[in-house]
Amino acid sequence: MTRSPLFLLLLVFSVYADHGPFKLCIPLKHYDDCVKMMEDGKTVNVPVKCVSARDRYDCMGKLEGHQADFEAVDPEDMYNIATNGKDEMNVIKEIRTKEEPNAEFRYEAVAVVHKDLNVKNIKEGLKGLRSCHTGVGRNVGYKIPLTKLTQMGIIPPMDDPNLSPREQELKALSTLFSKACLVGTWSPYAEANKRLKATYKNLCELCEHPEKCDYPDQNSGYEGALRCLATGGQIAWTKVIFVKKFFGMPYGSQPAKQSEHDPKNYAYLCPDGTKKPVTGAPCTWAARPWQGYVATKQLSNEYKELRDAISKLNNLGESKHADWITTVLLLSDKTLAVDNKILSPLEYLKKSQYYDVIGRDVVNPSRQTRFCVTSDKEMEKCVELKTVAFSRDIRPKLGCVQKKSAAECMQAVKDKQAEVFVADAQEAVLAQQKYNMKPLLIEVYGNEKKQELVAVIKKGSTYKDLASLKGKKACLVQNGKSGFNAILKYLVDKKLISNSHCPYEKAMSEFFASIQQSNDPVECMVFGQGDVAFVPYSALHNTEKGDVEVLCSDGSRKPTSQAQSCGLVTVPPRMVMVRSDMPEVHLDEVRYSVLSSGKMFSEHPDYFLMFGDFKGEANLMFSNHATGLEAIVDVVPSFEEYKKLVQDLAICNA
Repeated sequence: MTRSPLFLLLLVFSVYADHGPFKLCIPLKHYDDCVKMMEDGKTVNVPVKCVSARDRYDCMGKLEGHQADFEAVDPEDMYNIATNGKDEMNVIKEIRTKEEPNAEFRYEAVAVVHKDLNVKNIKEGLKGLRSCHTGVGRNVGYKIPLTKLTQMGIIPPMDDPNLSPREQELKALSTLFSKACLVGTWSPYAEANKRLKATYKNLCELCEHPEKCDYPDQNSGYEGALRCLATGGQIAWTKVIFVKKFFGMPYGSQPAKQSEHDPKNYAYLCPDGTKKPVTGAPCTWAARPWQGYVATKQLSNEYKELRDAISKLNNLGESKHADWITTVLLLSDKTLAVDNKILSPLEYLKKSQYYDVIGRDVVNPSRQTRFCVTSDKEMEKCVELKTVAFSRDIRPKLGCVQKKSAAECMQAVKDKQAEVFVADAQEAVLAQQKYNMKPLLIEVYGNEKKQELVAVIKKGSTYKDLASLKGKKACLVQNGKSGFNAILKYLVDKKLISNSHCPYEKAMSEFFASIQQSNDPVECMVFGQGDVAFVPYSALHNTEKGDVEVLCSDGSRKPTSQAQSCGLVTVPPRMVMVRSDMPEVHLDEVRYSVLSSGKMFSEHPDYFLMFGDFKGEANLMFSNHATGLEAIVDVVPSFEEYKKLVQDLAICNA
């Protein structure tokens, strides 16, 4: 019996109606874009509901708890699902390139050599070669060869306790190869980066600019590694599609082109030591899987409808040139969503031999940078940060230790039970004085390495200046004792409190009717616990505060967006504290792992929200309003000033 178009359309509606909208989990950063996609989706009858989460790791929990149905992910996110016992999800669709829509993997890692290179066996054949790499820390040119060569015993065990994990990797490559080109940032700490490149300079000798050994360099990247091979190198680590491009061979939908390099002179070097012509099928060392979409197994009977919905959104987003196609679906005009064989995340990663590349921890014994925290919520955040950082190749891996108080954490660092404690200025003073600690890293706030406290009041209040706050309720937000001391100093300097009025704690309690400590900017005042809140102006940058404004020292008022011009007093940044006698190798490790985490997650808060609310609480481990971390090269001026302030207050309080 012939079915009418209307019947078929109603049938499609009924399939979607049985399920209701598919619930897509999206990191908070991109929630507004998801809502726009949801509205646009209605025009093509695709029912999608956006479920907001803190980040992709939080989305994983929402899928597990059946609060959401699917999310867009990287292979690293799949690794976290696979390693955390989350056996409730499948990879249901891949994000492939239009250039290679039928390729099984995003790219395949290969080693290319001159065809006449004499390699009797793989274990001996690589020793002393001139090696060309895409760049430090990259997949095919660094992580994959390091992982596989270590597993094969070609790189000996990395067990030197006097070298950091990154330096041990660099030393291993420097020892294995006579010369190389390995550009990039070898350490996020500039001094360490400079030292490493001087120590292992043979790893830069094949580069276009050996003295810089950084991007841009014509002998770096996928094609650059092959150019390096053609102009003096003996082995290049790259991916298959660029071999085809470099030698002018056809690939995907692209026809053959002219090349100045003859592919007949080159071969793939296989992991078993054999060689294959580059004109034929490659032998790969590992492959990077495609990005894709994971969905709950609970939805397995409706995977077809969900796949169709994703494809419709793909087509709609591309036709509208919508931003949400990238921010929400991880697609672009060069990619498309393709159905794949449904696999668990673990099966999906192992199929490409990429699971062990993400999980590589080649240094023996394994190293850790352990944070000491003081609350259950901080511990939860630390564990999640540790998990996501490991999947994103941050080594040494992070660790977490919980104690009952800041003092116990400082003692734990002193006793080598932990490596770092993140402290406010007052805690940092105590750490230096009593626990033999020093600051190694600081938070940064935009371009600032200090925090300016401002006075935030409700609109409509009658305060004319700071003096009119006498007898009112104050909220000290996030800064604890350091905020208290800084405001006290300001009141003394402005002669609102006599400099002979000792002890100062009593003087403060007499100036303000009450002083509340709060962990959440402005909230203390908004909910009636205070009349004024003293907060870092940078904490107001990304918040809507229509009902409050800033009271300046001259009595004027300004919106929170202009708070910077009304700073009252400086408070030092939060600091990452370590033992003063920590060996240089361990200082390198802390700098590397913690700075790398700060850079990664400030740039990609959708991976993990390191600087922001965590499960309803602000300023856990790090300040919500911090924009990253920075190494201390000499001293922190604002901290030195604060220490003098503490000394002055101590004299009065004695």
